[in-house]
Amino acid sequence: MRSAAIYRGSKMNWRKMLFRLHGCLGLNIGLLLFVVCFSGSFATLSHEIDGLLNPAMRAETRDAPYNWTAMYETLIAKFPDERVLGMYAPVGDGFAALAYVSFTNGQTRKVYLDPHTGMLKGHTSFFNVQRFFRSFHRRFFDGTRGITLVTLTAFALLVSGLSGICFYKGWRGQWFALRTDKGPRRRWSDLHKTTGIWVFLFVLLIAATGVFYFVEVCFQAADNYRALLPPPLPQVDKTSLGNYGAQPALHAPNEYAKRAQAAFPGLTVRSLRMPNRIGAPVYLDGQAGNPLVRDRANKVLLHPFSGEVIAIQHSADLAVIPFITDLVDPLHFGYFGGLATKIIWCILGLALSFSILAGAYLWVVRAKPNPAQRLRGATVSFILTLAYFAIAVFSTIEGIYNYGTQTAPPVVIAEQSVGPYRVIVTCAVPCNPRKGMQLAAKFLGKGFPNYKRVSIGTLEGESVSMKGTAFAPTATLTTKPNTPLQVQITRWDNTTFKAVFQASAAIPGPPIALSLPDTPPGVWGIIAIFSTLTIIVIISWFCFLWRAQ
Repeated sequence: MRSAAIYRGSKMNWRKMLFRLHGCLGLNIGLLLFVVCFSGSFATLSHEIDGLLNPAMRAETRDAPYNWTAMYETLIAKFPDERVLGMYAPVGDGFAALAYVSFTNGQTRKVYLDPHTGMLKGHTSFFNVQRFFRSFHRRFFDGTRGITLVTLTAFALLVSGLSGICFYKGWRGQWFALRTDKGPRRRWSDLHKTTGIWVFLFVLLIAATGVFYFVEVCFQAADNYRALLPPPLPQVDKTSLGNYGAQPALHAPNEYAKRAQAAFPGLTVRSLRMPNRIGAPVYLDGQAGNPLVRDRANKVLLHPFSGEVIAIQHSADLAVIPFITDLVDPLHFGYFGGLATKIIWCILGLALSFSILAGAYLWVVRAKPNPAQRLRGATVSFILTLAYFAIAVFSTIEGIYNYGTQTAPPVVIAEQSVGPYRVIVTCAVPCNPRKGMQLAAKFLGKGFPNYKRVSIGTLEGESVSMKGTAFAPTATLTTKPNTPLQVQITRWDNTTFKAVFQASAAIPGPPIALSLPDTPPGVWGIIAIFSTLTIIVIISWFCFLWRAQ
């Protein structure tokens, strides 16, 4: 009898400890958890919200293959001086295809195209509803510090979920328990418990994927993120590039897609990236029977000039860790099943957010008879959380402005024939030889610039290698005004071509004007609604704590 009593006593003490742990986590970290979960709920449907606000994102759905060639030709024709970073298939029925284009003013813009005709639907800044909620949910627009803090909350969410389900006896029979005749406190208690039961598996999934994001942060901090990825695929053999001339033509994007699908039966191409750098392959990725992994888990690399397949990666062949790395995002944001799973994830995320608020409210109500015991440390935790949110507000404002920052277009300082190449040398404004000029050698003519090295420098001094995109490599050079400069291009057979031009005196540039990014109507309204609701919760949280003291 005594042993049984001791066992029951220890069991009760264990449950009481779990109860206190559950409440302590909710009260001290609940506000931060709420903001993370609430913003994540919006993030799951952010693309669809953008589609409702921006007509350019909509396109007719047809039962026909995507015309990658038509899309690429439209991009080249409409943006001849810009760099196409990649083309992406529509995300869901009724949506347009998306391309990222890097503009000479430093901005990356989103360009929307009809996926079958290639017709330009419109383009906007990189900032929209999706970008806001993804960046806010992932890092509060606060860089490494923000992403570390957000991923650390996954541990609190995991412990809170497990402690709650462990101390709550008889939860299996309480799926629909809601007593409305026992007063508001009992009603809120039932709502908190019932909601917690319904979202428990979801909590485990979100917490587990969040913990993996923290692992990624640790590997990135150790400069070892490569360990989480599959082994590098074979790349273009640069020794073969000399066989294709100065500016060889690329194949049509549709031809690359056709060859990739022939080499990888069952691959549905979801993105295609034409090469921008010397020796870069044509990159295609997509789905191949397992929607739980990201598109990048299945990929094909092709030689840009010959069109031959260089490498293939199938998600089924990935090792455990790389497979998990490509599994986490679809599971965390729920986009593996299309719109249906996104809606389910959003509902579950909102339910979890409500459960966090209800739990904190109940803990404060219970603490009123003995606030010194129940609310110990909660006020300090709240103040620290509030202080960080104040920092996050400034980080968010700065981050949004960064998407709208305008820079002056570069100044043309020379146009030269360099052997078989025609090159325009430009200088980013402000262009000051004494303080360092950001020079770009833009290659003219059709075809892909195929060279081994480009350098620029003075006639007497050392030259600086130009790096970056093959079409417009850049370098920073410091010299005296009106000093003759020399651009030098080396072919793969080590033949060198040179041309001399003169750097003009300093060209002052207009100051960079900070401006909000251009967005479709309604984007700021959605952000305002989210911000208002979040502020209301923060104020209410403070009022609960204040009343309980």
